[in-house]
Amino acid sequence: MFAFRVKLTVLVMTLLPILLVLGFWQLSRYEQKLVLEQAYETRRTLEPVSFSELKRQQDPLYLPLTVSGRFDYEHYFLLDNQVFQGEAGYELYMPFLIDEGQWLMVNRGWIPAGQRQQLPEITTNPAHLVLTGFAYKPLGKPFTLGDDIWPEGWPKRIQAYDQDKVTDALGQPVPGFYLVLEAGQAEQFRPVVVNLKSSRHMGYAVQWFAMALVMLLLYGFHMVRSGKNNNDKG
Repeated sequence: MFAFRVKLTVLVMTLLPILLVLGFWQLSRYEQKLVLEQAYETRRTLEPVSFSELKRQQDPLYLPLTVSGRFDYEHYFLLDNQVFQGEAGYELYMPFLIDEGQWLMVNRGWIPAGQRQQLPEITTNPAHLVLTGFAYKPLGKPFTLGDDIWPEGWPKRIQAYDQDKVTDALGQPVPGFYLVLEAGQAEQFRPVVVNLKSSRHMGYAVQWFAMALVMLLLYGFHMVRSGKNNNDKG
C-alpha cells in the first residue's frame, strides 16, 4: 500500500503542473483573442481607407480598405483543407494589381474542393474593378503537419499562407496583409468567417483547472481513506 501511495503521489505531482500550465496558457489565449475581438468590432465600423493610407498604419489589422485595379487571374493560390459546414474546400487567394502600381493579395472566399485530382475552375472578371474589404494578416506562424512544398506551375495548392513564399512565387513584393472581401461583392465566393471566439479559450481554461481540482480531490480522498485503513489495522 505504501508503494502505491508513493507512485500515486508522483503521478499527481507530475500531472498537476501540466494541467495548470495548460489552463494558464488558455487564459492567455483568451486575453489575446479578447483584445482582437475588441479591435475587430471597433475597426470594422470605420470608413474605408485607401491602400496608401493603410500602408502608413502601424497595425493595419481589420481596418476597412477600398482598392481599384485588376486581378491577375492566371496566378492564384488555393489554401487546402478549409472546411465549411462539413464540406472540404479551399480558400482562394488571388493577386490584384491596384492602380497605384502595387500588388495586393485578395482572399476571395471559400470554394468547394470537388474532385481532389482536379482543381476547381475559377471565374474572374478581367475588367477594372473596385473592391472593398478589410485588412487581415496571419496571427503567428502557420501550423502544418509537414513541409509545405509548393508545386510548380499554376494554380498552386498550398497548406498555409506564407507572405514570403507568395512573394517568391509571384516574383513581386506583396504587403504583410491581404484583403478579405466584404460579403455581397460579385468577385467573392463563400465569405470567409473571422473566427475569434475568446469565450472558447476561457472554456478550455476552466476545463483544465477543473481536471486539476478533481484530481487533487480524488487524491486527497484516497490518501485520507488509505491512512484511516492503516490506522484501523494498527
